[in-house]
Amino acid sequence: MRWSAVVACSALFLSSAVNGQDSAKSPDGGYSVSVVPNGEGDENGSGAQAIVLYGARGGVQRRLLVSRWNGDYSRNLAGLSRPLFSLDGGYVYFSSTDASPNSAYVHRFDLKRNAIKAVCPGLALRVMRTGPYRGYLIVQTHRYWDRPEGGSYNPVFLTHPSGRKIMMVPGSDNDEGELAVDPWLAKMNWRAW
Repeated sequence: MRWSAVVACSALFLSSAVNGQDSAKSPDGGYSVSVVPNGEGDENGSGAQAIVLYGARGGVQRRLLVSRWNGDYSRNLAGLSRPLFSLDGGYVYFSSTDASPNSAYVHRFDLKRNAIKAVCPGLALRVMRTGPYRGYLIVQTHRYWDRPEGGSYNPVFLTHPSGRKIMMVPGSDNDEGELAVDPWLAKMNWRAW
């Protein structure tokens, strides 16, 4: 499958374009990280994107990784999106996806060790900034109903940084589960971004 077809198929599930520039600032404001185009790449997206760390003044600090496709979706590092810094700024979480929305996966890049770890299936939406779950992730997944009529939905889960799901965000068990996140955070008086 051509890379453009992968992006088109994934766009329904991703709320931001896979091939667009996704960015995040570090908690201390000293750095930003972006998913940027890196060239044409191959038919699976290998080489098409990079995750780059910038200094506060805009200078490139270092290229963290260049996209590379793998048939095992927990090891796939193509279709990159949604970089997020951990609370301490030591890690960058990001998502990868293949042509199918249920192949999305959250990964963590350790900035000190230059190591990547697969965290859990889904798309990283935010990091909890306040409340008892500070530092936990808000992750959207793609699931299929176990009902006779079938169908799918996109629930959102409060997720430990290790990948263990803590709870489903109330009201997120539908096609647009991410819309339940802000009302839930407001009700709990918690913040996440």
